[in-house]
Parts: sequence; C-alpha cells; structure tokens
Amino acid sequence: MLGRLAALLFALGPALGCEVGGGDLPIGSDLPSVFYVSPAGDDAGPGTLERPWRTLRYATEQLKAGETLLLADGQYGVEGSGLLSVDCDGRPRRGRPDAPITVRAEHERGALLVGDGAAVPLELSNCSGWVIEGLVLLSAHDPDVPEGTDVGSVAMLRGGSDLTLRRLIMARPNRERHSHVLRVLEAERVLVEECEVYDFYHNAFEAVRTRDVAFRRNYFHSRWASSSGNTVAVDDVTRGEVAIQVEESQLGLLENNVAEVVGTGFSVVGRAVGSSYTDPAPYPVSGARLYGNLARDALGEGFRIETRCDSATPCDLPERVVSDTLIVNGVVLQAGTGFSVDAAPSTRVDNVTAVDVQDGLQLKREVANAGIEFAASAARALVRGYSGVAFLAAGVGDWSFEHCAAQTPGTEAVGFSPQDDNVLLPITVPADDACVAYLAPSSHLRGAAGVEGDVGANVVYRYVSGVLTAEPLWQQETGAFTCGAVVPGINDDPSQSCIGVHERLRIGAAGCPLPP
Repeated sequence: MLGRLAALLFALGPALGCEVGGGDLPIGSDLPSVFYVSPAGDDAGPGTLERPWRTLRYATEQLKAGETLLLADGQYGVEGSGLLSVDCDGRPRRGRPDAPITVRAEHERGALLVGDGAAVPLELSNCSGWVIEGLVLLSAHDPDVPEGTDVGSVAMLRGGSDLTLRRLIMARPNRERHSHVLRVLEAERVLVEECEVYDFYHNAFEAVRTRDVAFRRNYFHSRWASSSGNTVAVDDVTRGEVAIQVEESQLGLLENNVAEVVGTGFSVVGRAVGSSYTDPAPYPVSGARLYGNLARDALGEGFRIETRCDSATPCDLPERVVSDTLIVNGVVLQAGTGFSVDAAPSTRVDNVTAVDVQDGLQLKREVANAGIEFAASAARALVRGYSGVAFLAAGVGDWSFEHCAAQTPGTEAVGFSPQDDNVLLPITVPADDACVAYLAPSSHLRGAAGVEGDVGANVVYRYVSGVLTAEPLWQQETGAFTCGAVVPGINDDPSQSCIGVHERLRIGAAGCPLPP
C-alpha cells in the first residue's frame, strides 16, 4: 500500500506543490535520496540510474539537504551537460552539517569537468552544507577570454560555510589569466582533503578573508608550469608560485600536505601589498596552525609567514599583521630558505627539519615591516646540508633558538647568527641522516632535547583537527602517500605525481625504514 501511495505522490507531486525527492513529503523512506546525471542523460527523466538527468544545472537545482547526486563516467563541458556552477543565495539549496548535499563521481575520478579557459568547472557561491567528492576538474589555456582575476580558475568557493572538497584532481588553470586552481573567498568552515593538484603557475590553493579553513593531506606538483608572458608577477615563471596560501584569514589549518616544484610551499600572509580591496578586516589575521606539512624543491621558501605592513608606521592594521602562528613537524627538502618568519608576532616553530637548503630558519623583519615590533621563537629544529646560515635572527625584538641543531658539510656556512644568549642549548650534529621526513629509529637526535623530546621533524602519523593520531600517513608496506584513483594522462607518471612522491622524500628507503 505504501509503495502505491509513493508512486501516486511521485506522479502528482508537481500538482500538489511538492518536488520529486523533496524532504517534506510524509513517506521519506519511500523517496529517492540518490540521483544520477550523465552526459548521455535527459533532464525530462526522473534522475534515476536507468534514466539519469543530463545537465548539472538542472540536476543541482533538484537537490535538498541529505540528498546525493552521482555523476556517471564521462566528460562534462560548457556545452551540453554544463559545469558545476551553483549559486545558493536566496534559494533553498542548502545542506546541513548532519544532512549535507553531496555531489560525487559514481566511480572515483571517472567524471571529468572541463572548462574552456573562462568558465570555472566548479563554483559554489553562498552555499552551505555541500560536499563535492571524487571529480576531475580541468580548465584550458586560452588568451581570447575576458580579463579578470579568477577567470579560467579550476574551482571557486565564494562565501558560504560548512563546505567539503574531497579526493578531487584539479589541474591546468588558464595560464593566460590571473587564475588559481582553487580560491576560497570569504567563506567559513571549509575542508579540502586528499586532493591532487597539477600544472599550476600561480597560487594553487588560496584562501582569502576566510575563517576556519582546513587543507588536509593534499598533494601538489606544479610540473614546472609557466604563465604566458608572466601574466601574474611571480618570483619565477618556470614553476607554480605557492601550493597553499592563507591570506588575510583567521584560524587557517594545514595538515600533512605535500608540495613539490614550487616557488613557496606554504604561506600565511597579511593583506596583499597594493590590494585594491579597502574594507576593514572581518577578523584579525591570526591563529594559523601548520602540522606535518612537507615541501620539496622550493626555489624560495618551504614555509613563509609574512606580515605585510607596506611601509606603514606604525603598522597596526589587523588585516596586515600575521600573529599567533604555529608550525610543528614541518619538513623542507631542497629550497632557498627552509622556514621564513617576517615580522609575524608570536610565531613559534617546533620540531622542523630543513635539508639541502641555502638558509635554514629565519626570524627577521624586512624594511617594509619596520613599523612593527615582534617576538618569535624556534625549538628542537634541525638544519642539514646548508650553504648559508642555518639559524638567523635579524630585527626581532624577543627571540630564541632552543635545542636547535645545525649540520653542514661545508666550512663557509654559519650555524647561528647571532650566536649569543638567545641561542639556548644548541645540539651538535656529528653525522648525516638518510631520513628526511622523520628521524631514523637509530638517530642520535631522538631524545636529544631531554625531557623535551626529539630534535627535528617526525611526519609519520596523520593530524586531524590539530591532534596527532595513531593512524599512519604513509602505507607501511610501500611508503606511499594517501593518493586517490589514477587517471591515465593526468596522474599516472610516478616521476611527477602523487604516486611517486614517497620515493623522492625517501620514505621507507634504504637506511630509512618507516618507524614501526
């Protein structure tokens, strides 16, 4: 009887003012909560597996809280099925934390959304409670599209809250425009997790004027991408500029991300110098936490924490001053500078490792930030194989290097500058260590800080919401990172993809087994 009543309501739904799949009908258990869309579908159908919808716009307009849209394998483009562009402002298409609206590939990374160099493959505006999973998002290089920031980007989140992007591949922002891979703008409570990012020349992930945005276990490789005619002024036009940049934001959280071949790996910065945005900051630029992140082959810095006073004296605008930042278990292999802190008050750097760098860890105040006094410190940090200065303090009002270790094969390099009473209990490093991401089980740096513990980073287990868990970050058998499904022609080359990064970071390599 209930099944026949459900069929009757399904047929009479429009006449009764009810939408098919809506959550307000009295027999929700008989209603579909999972719908389907396919490039070969038809919007006149019911959105079932056998009769999927065709266009993403029509399909997303039908969704309510707690419902899921599955994308069949295939390519979705500007023509035909369209792209995933949703504006929730003034509309009921909002999920809840306990009942999100979910858009997912039917088979992980089997659905490809391909932009044309102007339209953004994934764009959510003013949406709350949405989850996007398992898609491949690509743009295109086209000089004949409109000008403007974010034109030709791969994904955009504008406003909204409680949004999740998970296990996506995002690649190829338009090099002819000021484009990003993912830009999160003025949103709150966003999680971007286990995504792979390729072929970017500017900032890959950028969060601007956000609060409580988390980036967790994402992988980046710029593949030496360059802009066309230096579309965006970057430090070096031969590679991506920054993997993750948290700008003018509060409570940014970066956990276990891996970046390769970049200008800078991870940065937390104040309002951009010369920005045309004039509104006051919605909240102070403070409280960023970076746990267990790794950067390899960074021409500039592996990590950069930077106040941007723009020569203002005094420098007291909350949107420019970066404060209360914590870096724990960070790793840099091959970089100009491992860790750079520029006039960022109350920054603390603990248990980090920089290997094969020019300079290791810098606490400094550049000329443009002369209008601010600041204090910062580092403890239990390790710098190996450097050619310049391992630990530098310059222009810092109150600073310390405690239980820090410097080891270089050369004779011209400087361990600590200055070497004074602020250098507390320095550690002697008598020999090299084959490991990079963690200390070898036999390393003499284990327990070298006494009751304070090890000296150097140990990136072995996952962080979740700032808590170090007992769940391994790397596969115990192979050392592999948390990579998703492989798509031929996109992430199947181990030499420049997620599937091979553990080898370049010497995870589980000879002489450097994973700790049990």
